[in-house]
Amino acid sequence: MSTVLQSAVALMHGSVARVFHDEELRALVDQFIEYKQTEGGIFKKIASLHCTMFGGDDELAAAAAAAVELMILSLDIYDDLQDQDNDQVPWSAMSPALALNAAIGLQALSIDLLMELPIAADRKIAAVNILNKGILGAVNGQHADLMNDATTEDECLLMIENKSGALVAAACLVGTALVTDEHHELIGQYGRAMGVSAQIYNDVEGIQRWSTRNDLIARKQTLPVQFVLEQQTEEAAAVRSYYDGNLSRDELLMNKNAIMDYIQSCGCIEYALIIGRLKQYEAMNAIDELPVEEQWREQLRAFL
Repeated sequence: MSTVLQSAVALMHGSVARVFHDEELRALVDQFIEYKQTEGGIFKKIASLHCTMFGGDDELAAAAAAAVELMILSLDIYDDLQDQDNDQVPWSAMSPALALNAAIGLQALSIDLLMELPIAADRKIAAVNILNKGILGAVNGQHADLMNDATTEDECLLMIENKSGALVAAACLVGTALVTDEHHELIGQYGRAMGVSAQIYNDVEGIQRWSTRNDLIARKQTLPVQFVLEQQTEEAAAVRSYYDGNLSRDELLMNKNAIMDYIQSCGCIEYALIIGRLKQYEAMNAIDELPVEEQWREQLRAFL
């Protein structure tokens, strides 16, 4: 982990000690933060990179990374409490009420951390505004995801852009806004495309893993699932019947091997990967337009 990211983790723990006065709550939040570091997410890295790229010092870059990480952690907890499909995380091993309370605190702390920075007020307010817009976008995308009514390619892509796209764009722009108001539209463009591409690749994995958190078993509407549902085959008919509630989970799993073979051969994976790749190209084209030194563009492309 880089020095800046190490400083970001220390800043998160320091901020927790500053605002959470109950010892048990403080220990709980610290545990969540430490667990989050094991996932190696891109959000804090991309926030600090943008801050540094536009002239921010290490202290400011660490603050951008910490604020974004706290925001993403709070949303991860909300998401897992809503979906109830991930028993591997520490917040799923306790009372949902306690986990929810900690998540609310983390979200508020992400804003507080930015507002406590010793920089010009307009820079802090700009970063907080962007952070909040990212959260609002994610809430809209999460609502569509929870309703599970995105049944077309366009609807699915819009849901992903509102959720994953908005969050990656926010991570890019929080780091940027702490330093400058320039290039926000271009940065938001490639940030959203990066987020959509990453989520599509996650959805490709999600239809193939059957041990835990399989999107098909969870009846989620994703691009590869939609492709399967539109096919006129015996295997696709079984999946449609399951999605319509006419086939039980156990009945579906009885045909697991045949359906798994079908998923690998029907083209749903290739279809989703092509769309994901197109989004990558969209991000790369926007990155190419960013008026910074090539070394920075190379670092941005590494996230694709």
